[in-house]
Amino acid sequence: MASVTQNSESDEDFEFEERRVRRIRKGMPLHRIADVRQQQGVSLRTVSRRTGIDVSVLKQQELPSCDMKLSDLYLWQQALDVPIQNLLQDHDDELSDETQTRASMVKLMKTVVALSEVSSSPRVARLVMMLREQLVGMMPELETIGGWPSYGTRRSADQVGKIAENPIDLYNLGID
Repeated sequence: MASVTQNSESDEDFEFEERRVRRIRKGMPLHRIADVRQQQGVSLRTVSRRTGIDVSVLKQQELPSCDMKLSDLYLWQQALDVPIQNLLQDHDDELSDETQTRASMVKLMKTVVALSEVSSSPRVARLVMMLREQLVGMMPELETIGGWPSYGTRRSADQVGKIAENPIDLYNLGID
């Protein structure tokens, strides 16, 4: 009887592996890490700092066809601070309400912090400070959120910007 149980388990493993390989061959996404990261407003550099993994490796892992280890998936989950099921590909493309709310709150807090860094009238500064305190009261982890970057992204010497990856063809734009 033990051999029957063992045989059925290996059959299940084989079927699972067969389905996984079919998904990869069909080009079906295995996860939604890139979508979730962008919706959360988290840069690859931030994920790199939080995980200790090089940005080039993260770019590869972020590809929907990347078949990554479960431990790597958990690192992404911790770096993005979302439930792990939001990173997995499923029929429902929507993020959970909690995750969408958190992403919106983080973006709002970034805007509030950016406003607080701009010199303005004392009245506006007070309003921004009150708004910041209210947001932190609603969601204490927002305390550590910084503002939107005011200058371009810092890159290492071996990295190129988006314009180098996708150059603009001025000839075909019809600009004289």
